[in-house]
Amino acid sequence: MSKESKFFSILADMAWSTVNNKGFQAKELNSSKFTELILWLEEFAVYSGYNYEEKPGNKEIGILKLKAVGEQGEGLLCQVKLFPSTGGGTPADNYLDNGELHMYREMTNEQGILEKSYPAGQYHLEITRGSEYPVYWQKLVIETGRTTQVLQKLESIVNLKEKGWYCGDLHHHSIYSSPVYGGTDPVVESPMEVSHSMRALGLTFGALSDHHNTLNHTEWERTGTEEFTPLISKEISTSNGHVMSLGVKEDMIYQIPDDKHRNDTYLREEFIRITDSIREAGGLAQINHPRDHSRAISWNPAFNDIITTFDTMEIWNGSNPMYPGTTNHKAFRFWLELLEQGIYLPATAGSDTHNILANDYVQLYGKIRWLENLIRDGRLKLPEGILSLSESFLSLCEKELMVFEKWVKCNLGSGGVRTYTYLSGEKNGFRILDSLRKGRSYLTNGPVLIPDIDGTYPGNTYILHNKIADINLKLLANRPLERINLYKNNNIKEVISLEETRCINGCFDYSFTLFHYSLEEVRWIVIQAESDCTNMAITNPIFIKRAEEV
Repeated sequence: MSKESKFFSILADMAWSTVNNKGFQAKELNSSKFTELILWLEEFAVYSGYNYEEKPGNKEIGILKLKAVGEQGEGLLCQVKLFPSTGGGTPADNYLDNGELHMYREMTNEQGILEKSYPAGQYHLEITRGSEYPVYWQKLVIETGRTTQVLQKLESIVNLKEKGWYCGDLHHHSIYSSPVYGGTDPVVESPMEVSHSMRALGLTFGALSDHHNTLNHTEWERTGTEEFTPLISKEISTSNGHVMSLGVKEDMIYQIPDDKHRNDTYLREEFIRITDSIREAGGLAQINHPRDHSRAISWNPAFNDIITTFDTMEIWNGSNPMYPGTTNHKAFRFWLELLEQGIYLPATAGSDTHNILANDYVQLYGKIRWLENLIRDGRLKLPEGILSLSESFLSLCEKELMVFEKWVKCNLGSGGVRTYTYLSGEKNGFRILDSLRKGRSYLTNGPVLIPDIDGTYPGNTYILHNKIADINLKLLANRPLERINLYKNNNIKEVISLEETRCINGCFDYSFTLFHYSLEEVRWIVIQAESDCTNMAITNPIFIKRAEEV
């Protein structure tokens, strides 16, 4: 799918769930219709004498020299983002959703230094290192011909490694997915650059899962450090979904049949064969993005009876937000439906990054805003027959496009969504895969969310001797949260609003205990913490069994 098609499909999916609330027909704005509408509006704008031009950049440049240090003054590898600004705004209002998508995503080097030229002007500077650190921000002016110096000390809000929790990105691409090596995606980054990008977000393991080949394996394994464990993998195309082969050196190939020999029996047997082969080689077989728009890369619902041939399921793919109506939200609902049926595939998340600079949608976003302004200003005189659709389009620009902008700025790129998994011993690739296979993990694009029922954590079973138990939630965030959602069997969802809490040293601590919580009818419980789709965490289930059932 092209970037343009991906962009349009995400926005159309996001609009689908809310457009009815605005008084319009949701069926008017499905993905293909929305794409057709945008292309038609652009053609009509040109016909009417308007041509889209990107805002000219400032040709005058200055230099930013930034150094990030840790608690002992050591240089620290971290993520740096610069957002061009008009000088106003704070993180609480409009630098994340101010109607401008342009940003620079950078990383410091191993010594914690970033030194680079940028167009002169005002910026919001954001420095972070993932879930376990605050988000540091400041206003910044880069002056023509001058060097602006910044020194930032980063102090962690929690060290989860000390508790046995490690975070990683389980879905990422490199130049080995590009046409240079027989792939189809325009990816340019080397495995070493991908590793650097992951580690800047504080990740301690990562899978480089290129399409069609295993050529990255040797280079990827060389990126290992004392802190970072590279997992070899491959994303396998099947014409009925993407299968992830994690931890396997061999080049696993799904034999896609020609039209003459294509039938459901063959396709089912081939799924079973390849997943069995992955496990026999000591690996983990995962189904990726099971509810994608494209039939070729989405799981076929007709094959749900063999879904247990997989070990895990990617329910949160970083190429689009976890927002009602999106393919991620549909995958999450599918996963919950399977749990309701007694089928458990531990959930994972992966960024599916194809561009570590995260600037994929800048031009397309600018074009949408340009069309919106032409319509709102009355400069584009639309025919009567298109007015209803144009109102739906303007409604989307008013809400969903702002959410999309915030999502891109907060979450797009390496480690934008990540999986935390618990290890009981030394960290290595075998133990990471074993923990993922058991579901001892949670997924997040921000918050730390570690629940337990009297010491029983996700992926494990709590033995219930009474009808009640205490549910403890360790819940920390570097941005404010609003609610907890408890998903339980029998399609029950319970919402708990979080009380406002003060930010202390960059950390919002919402941790609390649900004392004497009734578990009499509960067979499993999944916990989600969120403010919106840009600040969310989801756990794997904790299962509950009555003592008499054991």
